[in-house]
Amino acid sequence: MEQPTCEPDVLSTLAAEKVRRPRLPQRVLRILSWISLATILAATGVLWFVSERTWWGTVFTFLPRHAFLAAPILLLVASLFIYRRMILVNLAGILLAAFPLMGARVPLAFFTNEGDGLRLVSCNVQRYEPDFDSVLREITSHRPDVVALQEALWIDARLGRTFPGWHTIQEDEYWIGSRFPLKRIGVCRSKPFDRISGLSVEIDTPSGPIVLHNLHLTTARFGFAPLSVASVRDGTGPAFVDKYTQWRRNEALECRGDVNQHGSKQPQFVVGDFNTPTVSELYREAWQGFANAFDEAGCGFGYTAPCSAHRHWFNDVPWVRIDHILADDHWSVSACGVGEGNGSDHRLIWAVMKLR
Repeated sequence: MEQPTCEPDVLSTLAAEKVRRPRLPQRVLRILSWISLATILAATGVLWFVSERTWWGTVFTFLPRHAFLAAPILLLVASLFIYRRMILVNLAGILLAAFPLMGARVPLAFFTNEGDGLRLVSCNVQRYEPDFDSVLREITSHRPDVVALQEALWIDARLGRTFPGWHTIQEDEYWIGSRFPLKRIGVCRSKPFDRISGLSVEIDTPSGPIVLHNLHLTTARFGFAPLSVASVRDGTGPAFVDKYTQWRRNEALECRGDVNQHGSKQPQFVVGDFNTPTVSELYREAWQGFANAFDEAGCGFGYTAPCSAHRHWFNDVPWVRIDHILADDHWSVSACGVGEGNGSDHRLIWAVMKLR
């Protein structure tokens, strides 16, 4: 005799579905996690594909981006306790925020010894304020062969005491010191801003002469001064940012032209305060063909500015990497890093370079 088929218990089925359905905290965490990841992707796209092509892209290029990293970190921690399915989503957000968005670097040869090579240090010393003695201590700790300073508007007596017997050249706001003989080549005069934006020298090293270009390009900060709610509404603020960005572009291209002119078959470096991060469209346009030492061998974010007190930000916590050491294809980068002190409003950048 055929047994009757038992229908499933409706109540137990509904109970099982209720168990499988995410609870309210899980649903909220899932929504926030996907919003965080989408926001990071959108911000990364703006930074890499818009950058300084628009006025708002220029503003975004120079803003702190730490919040984009903090959000997925907090959500990842919450995922461990509330909804583990979101761990991978928030982990992806952390990696995207840290690397393409915030510019973190991990050197390929992480455990390689620095070894021998030409040791360079560059720093904007902000007219030797607020604590130039600590800047000098940090510079000498890297045992440099060549030092390039910006905003060194006069020869401070402490330079002579710190680098006795060195060869030095000081012109306008630029000071270059070297263990090896120096010869002035020329300066770059910025037409848009009517200032000297760089000093070029030849250094007679034991391996042969090399060319060093010490630059200080104009900051984008002054272009943001007219921005306000009213100026954005009437268009005058954005128009000025665009015009100011074009002036900065012209200045950078003028300097690149001088670098090409003064450079020869001799190995070259371009160092200093570029006031432009590597992700900027201006930087990529003007300095293509040069290797960035920190991109090649740096570790971490490498932020160099601004190191000062802020009303709306943490004191002495830089958020942008605008100081660089660039090298042509004669060189390989053994090591590179940025300083840790706040003796100036910029942290120094150092590198160890080897001729190929």
